[in-house]
Amino acid sequence: MQESLARQIPPPKTRSYGVDSRHLLPMLRDLLELATVRLANKKTRRHVIQLGRSVRQHAFDARDTLPIIDHPALATFLGCTDPREILLPPIDTISLSGLGFVVPYTLLATIVSAIRPKKVFETGTFRGVGTLTIALNAPDADVYTLDLPEQYTDAEVATLSKGDKEWVRLSRTSTGFAFLNHPAANRIHQLRGNSLTFTPPDFLANTDLCFIDGGHSYECIKADTETALNILSPNGVIVWDDYAWFIDGVSHYLTELSRTLPLYRIAGSQLVIYNRNQAPEKPSS
Repeated sequence: MQESLARQIPPPKTRSYGVDSRHLLPMLRDLLELATVRLANKKTRRHVIQLGRSVRQHAFDARDTLPIIDHPALATFLGCTDPREILLPPIDTISLSGLGFVVPYTLLATIVSAIRPKKVFETGTFRGVGTLTIALNAPDADVYTLDLPEQYTDAEVATLSKGDKEWVRLSRTSTGFAFLNHPAANRIHQLRGNSLTFTPPDFLANTDLCFIDGGHSYECIKADTETALNILSPNGVIVWDDYAWFIDGVSHYLTELSRTLPLYRIAGSQLVIYNRNQAPEKPSS
């Protein structure tokens, strides 16, 4: 029986070698070409820009001090021994209303499916693709999602970066668009307010999952995290998005927070996760 079972499990996908030396000289040639010919050509300059972004991302990854969780280990990390199939919004919804690519929503769906929460709180609704992904994979949960009011003052967005202000502008007439008229919408509750001054109502107590994807300034991420920690259930989980080289507020705050809480970065992504049930909080130094 054990021999039969072993045949059904494929071997791990590991290479028996490190670097293929055949690619070293062509790689240097390509780098030289990008830095000279392609940089000078307006039509191909965008490839150099993409290379620069990739280099910065790999440098950020190399310097990052957070421990890594690989995708296959996520369910076990979250205490799930029987992972379910995940559900995603339609690809056109992801393309038109979301980030335009699927991986972040796949990871979010995996986390939600493993936790099976009854109550979820999200900061940063935007067009609602993340919200819908949560609702689809937590069929028994009430999902509360917070975004700025349709009418807001300059003071309410004063701490936001230019990029964040642009996201706010783009979403004012389409907040939650992805889940509007969807059957899951009856379990999604849209909240309006500024997360910097947001006081969580009593019904958010003992929230099982908090997804922080709102403003990216240090002030916003700090306020959203403090709110999440105040309402989190004893076995609750917090997930932060946009931990990346180009978003200083998120990376700086989470690096500081990792000194007192056991934070983990999900491999190959911009997601950071904290499982309150996984390890005790570290004492403050």
